[in-house]
Amino acid sequence: MADALVNFFLQRLDSILLQEPETFSGLEDQILWLMSILNEIGWLFGDIRRRTGGDDAVHSWVRELRDIVHDMDDCIDEFIIQMYNQNGSSRTASTAHFESELEKINARLAEFIDSMSKFDNLTAAEERRKEDMESSYKVDEGETSSPSSHSLNFASLAYYLGSCLRYCCNFSGKERREEENESSSKADEGEASCSFNFRLNYRNLPYYLRSCLMYCCIFPEKYWIPKGRLIRLLVAEGLVQEIPGVIMEDIAEQNIEKLVSLGMLQIVEQHPGNGTKFSFPSSCREFTICVMEEEDFITAFTSSDSDIPPTARRVSIHSNSKNIPPNLNTLPIRSLFMFTIKDLSEVGWESLKLVFYGVKLLRVLDLEETNIKCLPDEIGDLIHLRYLGLKKTGLTELPESLSNLRNLQTLDIRWCGKLTALPSGILKIPGLRHLKMFKNIGVCGLKVPSGIGRMKNLQTFTGLHAGDGIAGELGSLIQLRRLGVMDVAENVASELCASIMKMESLLSLSLQAKSSFPVRTLPPLEPFSPPPLIRKLCLEGGLGKIPKWLGLMGSLTNLRLGFSHLSENPALVLQLLPNLKNLSLWQAHDAKQIGKEFCGVGGFPKLEILSIASHVLEEWTELEEGALPSLKYLHFHNCLKLRMLPEGLQSVTTLQQLDLLPLLNDHAERLKPDGGGDNYKIKHIPIVRFHIVEQLMNQRIREEIG
Repeated sequence: MADALVNFFLQRLDSILLQEPETFSGLEDQILWLMSILNEIGWLFGDIRRRTGGDDAVHSWVRELRDIVHDMDDCIDEFIIQMYNQNGSSRTASTAHFESELEKINARLAEFIDSMSKFDNLTAAEERRKEDMESSYKVDEGETSSPSSHSLNFASLAYYLGSCLRYCCNFSGKERREEENESSSKADEGEASCSFNFRLNYRNLPYYLRSCLMYCCIFPEKYWIPKGRLIRLLVAEGLVQEIPGVIMEDIAEQNIEKLVSLGMLQIVEQHPGNGTKFSFPSSCREFTICVMEEEDFITAFTSSDSDIPPTARRVSIHSNSKNIPPNLNTLPIRSLFMFTIKDLSEVGWESLKLVFYGVKLLRVLDLEETNIKCLPDEIGDLIHLRYLGLKKTGLTELPESLSNLRNLQTLDIRWCGKLTALPSGILKIPGLRHLKMFKNIGVCGLKVPSGIGRMKNLQTFTGLHAGDGIAGELGSLIQLRRLGVMDVAENVASELCASIMKMESLLSLSLQAKSSFPVRTLPPLEPFSPPPLIRKLCLEGGLGKIPKWLGLMGSLTNLRLGFSHLSENPALVLQLLPNLKNLSLWQAHDAKQIGKEFCGVGGFPKLEILSIASHVLEEWTELEEGALPSLKYLHFHNCLKLRMLPEGLQSVTTLQQLDLLPLLNDHAERLKPDGGGDNYKIKHIPIVRFHIVEQLMNQRIREEIG
């Protein structure tokens, strides 16, 4: 992973010259000199690896280079902290000390390059010797070069075997041991084949895809990895290659999609509201963890009673304990993740507070679902923090000291039910890119301070309260790509629509009606012309009728209509959308019966996922042959009166999964494979999942009694 170490650190050096011009004023030449040395090291590594195909010396150098890069990283981050907290003569002294440290690092790099250059000269000479041997002992023309040929002489055989050995040396030590153990440990041929193909693909991956794949091991086994979360984390960690003119989040998304296309990550869920989630195949994960541990890339920690290794820089805690490892605050960690620690004890909370006090170089802190009620003011001392994940933590307020987090890119405070407003200090974080605040459907959005229109780097802004003049301020955020507005009422509708129409880069839009018992109704959304690039749209609340502009959204791929309670069938318009792949109709259409008009021949040409929830739907009578030509997943949720699936469903041969959650008892009988009268409609579907209403009721009674 020398290429990853060098390239990602070069990107970092380049960015700090742009982002910290005052801090590094007068030090530009030293930083540029470091960059030139690292470029030379990268070239030497590539040349040696090309010549040798891998060697123990190379792996030793990778470890040494990793230590040097980590020391450089620490030195730079500590210097930034010192300069942030000092002025005058203190800054001069800190700068002199930093220059001294850079000189020491330069000396280490010079020795490193000298050692590599000597080895490179030796390997070049060896390569020339082998080329001479090959030409001297060439097999006569017309004779086969196969090692099984009787005419193959000893020298040719030796060269052939040497080539094979060189290929084998392309594995790291861990990879070789894993490869040797595979044939004896894998009883299942399919799993072995999958693992073997995975390894072949892995070795051919560029450095940024390897890094992305290893980063997925941060999440626990069998954890469904949210795509958006992974993208934001990769950007915050600096694990995305730069492409001029392309937004980093888009590059990260392309990297993930490449891994999916190679079968190295698998899509397990696509939902208009919850987004896309991935899983990591177990056999592939085991191999990646072996490589990850050798690279010292991540430390996955499953016990809270032992110390974490002193070299750990990314720590992921997968523990059901109420405590956390005691030595966290003594480590130079850059990333901390806490999974499954929902009931943090008082001792655990005290240990966590020490992280805020002592781990000043932290860049990523993800405490999702950890039961903390507040953050200490010391959170503001973590000035290198780029990602702060507080989803489902139970926070009641945020400290004003958040304003010190000048490098923060992502603040995720979704599902913090008691949090009602953002502190005004949020306006002092100029680099904030993703502000995610969604609470729950039917719950008021978070109030944001006046002046939010100045946040020119915001890409994601969700869960906000639309009142108090904020609807108008949104018109200044023309760079937004994802917007989610709650409490949309008639008094803000026109101003809000005018603001949204200015957002030409907008890809995702969610509008949720203001809560008013017993119904929530969106105000009329005409006249309104949505930005042309929108791919995802969510409308939550009553609609008098389908907006005319909805049928003209040619780029739309994901649509959710929630609690629309339309009297007209929305599918009459929606089936004409050329790129729609994912459709969720959640209490969207108040009809007892759906007929073949739901989808004509060729309707919904690209629709892969259809979800329907309805308290009134009783039957879907018919589907025309040729309808829903791309459908893979059909989900019925809370359709408590549904008694009939459509005739013609048996012709939708693309279907892979059918969910009926829950299912009426008599309907379940008719769908049974052993004599059920309607089984022919679904027997071609590989996965059919259902819960019978009576069984669910009995289970609920048992839970209440027990």
